[in-house]
Amino acid sequence: MALNVQKIYADLHPLAEVGGTEKKTSAYVVKVLDELGIEYKAPVGRTGVVAWIRSGNPGPVVLARADMDALPFSTEDGGTCAIHACGHDAHTAMLLCVAERMLGKVQSGTLKLVFQPAEEIRSGALWMIEDGVLEDVDVAIGAHIRPEQDMPAGGMCSSLNHVASATVRVRFIGKVAHGARPHLGVNPIDEAMSFIAMVNSEHYDPNKSWTVKATRMQTEQGAVNSLAAWCEVMFDLRAQTNDIFYKMLENMERQAKAVAAGYGGEVEFENVDYCPAPEYDKALMELIDEAIVETVGEQRLYGACGGGGEDFHFYKEKKPQIRSAYFGIGVGAAPGLHHREMHFDPKYLSAGVDVWERILTKLLG
Repeated sequence: MALNVQKIYADLHPLAEVGGTEKKTSAYVVKVLDELGIEYKAPVGRTGVVAWIRSGNPGPVVLARADMDALPFSTEDGGTCAIHACGHDAHTAMLLCVAERMLGKVQSGTLKLVFQPAEEIRSGALWMIEDGVLEDVDVAIGAHIRPEQDMPAGGMCSSLNHVASATVRVRFIGKVAHGARPHLGVNPIDEAMSFIAMVNSEHYDPNKSWTVKATRMQTEQGAVNSLAAWCEVMFDLRAQTNDIFYKMLENMERQAKAVAAGYGGEVEFENVDYCPAPEYDKALMELIDEAIVETVGEQRLYGACGGGGEDFHFYKEKKPQIRSAYFGIGVGAAPGLHHREMHFDPKYLSAGVDVWERILTKLLG
């Protein structure tokens, strides 16, 4: 049986499912693993799949991860649909082909293949970790296709510039009063505006990238001639390093409480979701560089690129002793990732499979 990555990609693309609902996708993965005779367990992490290729000899346990979920988009009739606009179907297709390639090539340790759900909602890695996927892991590697903005189709890079990111909800609870008697109440809009100004006045290391901004504000629906009962603000946080990221969260919570106390109101502070920044292993990145050069040539090796957040980095945060890396596979995705019309020529996935195989053979061969 010789798997064709373009055919698998074509099979998976119309099965698009949003995070936590990837039942058709995981069923497809299980079907292929059954045909290959590879040991697996499903479901893991709600809708994920974990498979093993064991050497029977001492050596590291290397986790190779592909995400499976798609993104939600609105439809003309007011509903929603799932579309693979970030290439997770491509990641799954490549890892299935890598599984077949690695049969008989794992000479030491164990290859653990992780087909993870729900990356887009920053939950899938944590679900897999809750189900014990990290217990024996020494090395964790992930990969992502890259858009045309990052590198030409056919290019590769050994690391992606992910950042820590979070969505924070802050609700200021005031005291309702008539607009003619504001001194009898507490205006939560004033609280929210003071808080936004305070957050915007914070400064962190200018040699490292970071950003925090209010992205939504809403209040209680009601009469416009009275003070609202509450005002809620949503924030988006990004930071290059985890130390800045957690300091931002700590400062914001402290400031929110101080503002509420100063006005005589109350506050609810919630870190809705987050993912940490990467902490890549230098030696592992160098090994990936070597694998890329040996597979596709030095002319196709590009520097670190990309951005955004990625829940893969929970694997390192929850088990700090593992070595981790995350590489990029240039496919020329256009007009860009997360665009509902995102597309690329799947012929470039073959090089991704080749590089994956070279990396894992270096670690386990």
